[in-house]
Amino acid sequence: MTDRAEMFVRLATLAAANATHADLAGRLCAASQLILGADGAAITVENTTANRTTLSTTDQVMATLEDLQDVTGEGPCLDAFRHRTHFTLAVDSRPNPRWPEFARSAWQAVGGLNMYSFPMRPGGETFGVISVYVSEGRELPEPIDAAQFVADAVGAALLRDPGAEGLGDEAWASRAPIHHACGMVAAQLRLPPDDALAILRAHAYSCNITLAETARQVVARELDFRDA
Repeated sequence: MTDRAEMFVRLATLAAANATHADLAGRLCAASQLILGADGAAITVENTTANRTTLSTTDQVMATLEDLQDVTGEGPCLDAFRHRTHFTLAVDSRPNPRWPEFARSAWQAVGGLNMYSFPMRPGGETFGVISVYVSEGRELPEPIDAAQFVADAVGAALLRDPGAEGLGDEAWASRAPIHHACGMVAAQLRLPPDDALAILRAHAYSCNITLAETARQVVARELDFRDA
């Protein structure tokens, strides 16, 4: 199993084990925080429209940071969505030329910290952002490319459009093994069937294989999401 595949198995297992959130977005948000070693995390979608929505936050600090970006109309999350790449902000007492109002307001509201925002772009198109923060004086323990991979994998899990993963129609041609695999993953991780399918999709994306091949591995017991 590749490092990325191992990271995804851990993501899936942590998401399944977290009973705090009933919804998949909340569980994936909390799991992302743990995997990346962050102090807090948030998932947002439709970041450049009036319908910008925060799907989940892990704590009040992250909720405040997202709310301040709504109020000021600027910040790393919004730019990560616009430019399809990650952005980092050190929130401290110094003026920030890129996001002056957000940086000042964040410093006043939550104090010093480092914030990171990563676009979720599993199918090539960005549809949301994962943002995390660590306390002042710390850096994100995981490399930036690993954090971006987690964001894309979470995006693949959250997308309900089968074509959104960019794997083509072939991935969805054979439904019977996929239904079987969904049942097995649901039993392994104690998830609803829809969430089990989301996990299969995200794993297929993370390993750059088809959904049918992922299902085959599960049915053949070559892949068990409990093996974190």
